[in-house]
Amino acid sequence: MSYNNQFRTFQTVLRYDAALLRHSQWIRWVTGITCPCLTADTGAPDPHCSVCKGRGKIYSTPGQFRILDEAAKHDGLGHVYTSKPYMAGTVTVKRHGVPLTLDPVQPVDRSYVQLALPFPKAYEVLSMDYLYTPDIAVADENSTVYGTNLLQVVVPLFTERGKSFEGSLKSVSRVYNVTRDKLYTVTSFMKVYIELAGMESWVSGDILEVDYVYQRPYPFLLTGISPKLRYTQPYVLENADATLVTPYWAQVSPDDLFTAMAVEQTGKVVINPNTGAGNDVITAYYDISRLLRAVDQTGHDYAVGSDVVIFGRNELKWLTGKPLTPYTAQFTYHPTYIALDQMHTLRNAENKAFVNRISVKQFDRVHDKVEY
Repeated sequence: MSYNNQFRTFQTVLRYDAALLRHSQWIRWVTGITCPCLTADTGAPDPHCSVCKGRGKIYSTPGQFRILDEAAKHDGLGHVYTSKPYMAGTVTVKRHGVPLTLDPVQPVDRSYVQLALPFPKAYEVLSMDYLYTPDIAVADENSTVYGTNLLQVVVPLFTERGKSFEGSLKSVSRVYNVTRDKLYTVTSFMKVYIELAGMESWVSGDILEVDYVYQRPYPFLLTGISPKLRYTQPYVLENADATLVTPYWAQVSPDDLFTAMAVEQTGKVVINPNTGAGNDVITAYYDISRLLRAVDQTGHDYAVGSDVVIFGRNELKWLTGKPLTPYTAQFTYHPTYIALDQMHTLRNAENKAFVNRISVKQFDRVHDKVEY
């Protein structure tokens, strides 16, 4: 999304930030693009595609963002503070639209941006442009081993409405056995899990170090649509279940997914293990939070954690042999919404763009093809 700079005002940004502090929810955001496995004649995805796993969409984290014309807090010593962790070398500080000179020596911890002399007065109005990324690097972290080649790392917990949840893995650069001086090969990773090609020579008690990058959730607003809202607001699409309000820097596209992290609902599916090898993918749900039970057709109740675990966002990984008969999986999941359309609204009193409002529909209620 883009719009003219005249729509970005100090008042607009500050009002949105204040609204976030009062009403925001933690949202896991992933972008969606069409997988190249789709056939040209039917538009159907390859059900055996290893990239999209038969969904027809490739989902990934949004990456870095550009903040434009943000109100810049500063003092009389030339310290300018960003509201988000900026990327080094990307900051432009402006006074009345004219860039100011930065000091060649910047703080290592990037807690502020240092201006060069002469410093602007503390009462002068400054703005700034910069890049930021929600990615957080973790080095030498410990992990928990499940089975023979599955690790679970610990990422900082976020708490909202009495519920705690983690960030999501974006990359893994190293898995190292300190005790035996051995590097392991990573084959895949999802959410808080890392799958290795093997863990040769590993025994219980060995010290493992993991280097990885995870992405924290985003403070967005998610609001259900009442009949009155649908009637009075022209931006609400007829097939939308809710609207998502995002900051001005969030560039959302149709097919992007948004998961409400503080909400859990109960779901269940019947899975036929004979349909394919590998993990069992629960396609109707995107973000499973807890596996409660797995019971097969013979009535056998499998042990969650030692027989089967959640892997990724909607997969079940068997640590022992798969059931030979169809089984029922019961779980809780975070409701996920798919973006239908986006438009910024105008503040009637000021005639200025305020925030982005996106019509969204719940993921488990949509068919394979979403029309716009």
